[in-house]
Amino acid sequence: MEITSQSIRDGAPIPAEFAFAKPDPETHVTFAANRNPHLAWSGAPAGTRSFAVLCIDVDAPTVGDDVNQEGRTVPAN
Repeated sequence: MEITSQSIRDGAPIPAEFAFAKPDPETHVTFAANRNPHLAWSGAPAGTRSFAVLCIDVDAPTVGDDVNQEGRTVPAN
């Protein structure tokens, strides 16, 4: 199975328009657009009905890794 994105480059920071917050010179951080990035997948096993997509934020100011999850079913097609 392969996942691709036109919004995010492998190994690069997530662009601010897809983030919850972005750097701000006056207040340290400010809210960002928080848009959903483009995601596409191919080569899933036959019969796949949905996917679970997790974003693990290793830069979040929390204890341990921050796992972002929305609780939605992402259809396989």
